[in-house]
Formats: sequence, structure tokens, C-alpha cells
Amino acid sequence: MIEFELGGSTGFKFSTLFLGGPRVVRIPARTVSFISNKGGVGKTHLAINVAISMAREGRRVLLVDTDLGSANADLRLGIRPNVTLHDFYERRLDIFECLVPTGFGVHFLAGKSGEFKLANLAHQQKIRLLRAFDRLVKDGGYTDVLFDLGAGIGSRVLDFALVCDECIIVATPQDIIAAYAALKACWARFTRLNEMHYFNRKTVIVTDDGDHGARKGRCLRMNFVVNQADNLQEAKKVYLRIMDVARAFFYTPEGESLLPLRYLGGVPYVHGLLREAERSKVPALVLYPYHPFSKSIGEISNVLIGKQDIAPNRLAMPFTDRVRGVVQSWVS
Repeated sequence: MIEFELGGSTGFKFSTLFLGGPRVVRIPARTVSFISNKGGVGKTHLAINVAISMAREGRRVLLVDTDLGSANADLRLGIRPNVTLHDFYERRLDIFECLVPTGFGVHFLAGKSGEFKLANLAHQQKIRLLRAFDRLVKDGGYTDVLFDLGAGIGSRVLDFALVCDECIIVATPQDIIAAYAALKACWARFTRLNEMHYFNRKTVIVTDDGDHGARKGRCLRMNFVVNQADNLQEAKKVYLRIMDVARAFFYTPEGESLLPLRYLGGVPYVHGLLREAERSKVPALVLYPYHPFSKSIGEISNVLIGKQDIAPNRLAMPFTDRVRGVVQSWVS
């Protein structure tokens, strides 16, 4: 059998069988979660603009507002979807029927603000929702699925975050402690799920150690974006300060990192920029395409899609297997 991927953003792979002819196999999307320990750090704006930037690079992107019960990504996008996750919760629609276009090259799955049932999902409903997300990743034909998760470090938020290929903690210079606390909570939850056999023992992460080549070992993949910085130099300093604190907790006495972290970049704070975007009901990247804010978003997007040369940091365990593992842990 000969396999080859179709170029562009189709999300399909063709397998040519010597007997039986060609068949089409969907390639599961790469998944990215955006989390923060507190509200007001610009997490939703970041997720929206990164999604649009990725779409402009030819990616087929789905943005999911997973801030259940307090959803507001639709307002940031300037759209009023007539279907939401609540329709799926009430079993009125299938998950694929809840997807809507945005006009910015991104498909969108909206939450519903102020909906008590959606904000307080019963145990079985959470499992059903996670399995629905798994279907979107496997069968949606997307190259990337981005999850904008609610603020906080509760187990349900972290469980959704940790099944993704990339987990991004959004930090700000004003509250470094909250960002470090989110990192520590992710590690604690990851460790607990590991003990519950959430991850297969053969799961590995491959990182590039430069001249030392590839290193393998079971670990969690975490990323930092420093938002609302005065400048990019300040953003990098914030990340380094977080790393200084993290060394005491995430490094062995020999200096080996238990938790490889990746700095995706910083985003400058510009007074009134996002407020004007909200007032215009147009994402800032679209409204101000040549602004330093938009340039920073583009650089973060390029890192995520691999266009910019960085050390690879990918978990070998597929999204589907991680979903199966976390569902089993919930059921048990």
C-alpha cells in the first residue's frame, strides 16, 4: 500500500491499494486548547485571532467555544449563530449540524451564555460532549480544531485541555502567579490521570535537543503565550520569570526538566485596540492587519502550524486515544 497526503488544507490522505484501487482516509485534525487561571487575560481574543491567522495560511480551522455557560466568542466574532452547543445538549441537532461559518475562513461551534444546564453538565453529558468533539476531530475534515476553554483550573477544564495536542496557557505580566498556578495544576491533573492509566505506557513525546538529537520520554506538552505585554521584550522576561519559579518544581536535582515548556511568543497590549474590534464586531486581525498585534498573532500561528522552524513537541498518542482514556477515567 502506498500512502500520500493531498496538499493544502483538505485534511485527507489517499491510500492506494495494489488490489482494490484508491480509497480516501481522513486525517484527524491537530487540536489546540487555550486556558487561563483567571478571566480578563484576553484568552478568547487570542484564540479567535490565531484561528483566523491559521486559516489565512490555508488551514481548515474549526474554533469551538468551550467556555460552557459563559460563552462570548460569538460576540468577539461579531456573529449571531442560530445554533449552539445547547442544541446538541438538548438532542435537537447532531454536533455537525451546530457548526456555522464566520466569514473569516473559520468554522465556529458556539456555546451559550447564561445557560445553567450547559454550565453544569452532568457526568454523562460531559462524556457525550467529549465524544462529540472526538468526532469533529476525526471526521470533520479539519486540519486544526481550537478549543477556547473557560477560565479556571477545575478538573473538567483541565481534562478537556489535556486531551489536546497542544495546551496553551495565556499569561499576563500583571499576574505571573496565576499563570504558574495553571501550569502546576495541569501537571497535577496530568500526573493523576497518568496514575489512572489515562495515558498509555508507550506514549512518548519527542523533542529536539539540537546537537543532541531526539529525546524520548513520557511527558506533558505545555505552551505559554504572554498577552497584554508592554512590548515583546517584557513578554519574554515574564516567561523567563515563570521558568525560574518552575525550576524548583519541574526540574530534577540533576537539572533535567520533567515538563518541557515552549514559549510561543508575546502579544503587545495596545489601549483601545480590542475594544474597537468589539465595537466594530470585527476581529482585530481583520480590522488592523498591519498592526504589531496582528504581526504577533501571525508569528504564534506560524509556530503552531510548523511554518516557523522550532523544536518539534508532539505527543505520539492520537487525540482519539486520549479521549478514550479520559472518558474511561470519568466512567470509572
